[in-house]
Amino acid sequence: MKQFLRKKELSTLTGLSPETIRYYESISILTPPKRGANGYRLFTNKSLQELNFIKVCRSLGFSIQEIKQLRNLQNQPQNSCHDADNLVAKHLKNVELKINQLQEIKQTLLTLENCSNNQVHQCKVLTYLTKEE
Repeated sequence: MKQFLRKKELSTLTGLSPETIRYYESISILTPPKRGANGYRLFTNKSLQELNFIKVCRSLGFSIQEIKQLRNLQNQPQNSCHDADNLVAKHLKNVELKINQLQEIKQTLLTLENCSNNQVHQCKVLTYLTKEE
């Protein structure tokens, strides 16, 4: 691999847009790259690894703040992974909560599906959506 990569090359290798790469740099979850004499950012293999790490974290639904915490832990390899375990456990609990909420939404939609009433004033979908709590 080349010693330095331009943002466009990094974008191709990671599948992330140049704007996303710039955003990750601006919020400090990507180590700022060196700059060439022409002012262009010069990314390294480490940048590629960091972006792939961030991309996997995002695919698992971790928030930017959680990714920052994981990146901080990653930069302290001598420490215990207890904090990472706790972060994952908390995230898993939130995922399970979202799954339960989505199951409830699914059940509601299944009961509303196939109204079969021909007239809007009898439509169970619209009746449900306009009900007062």
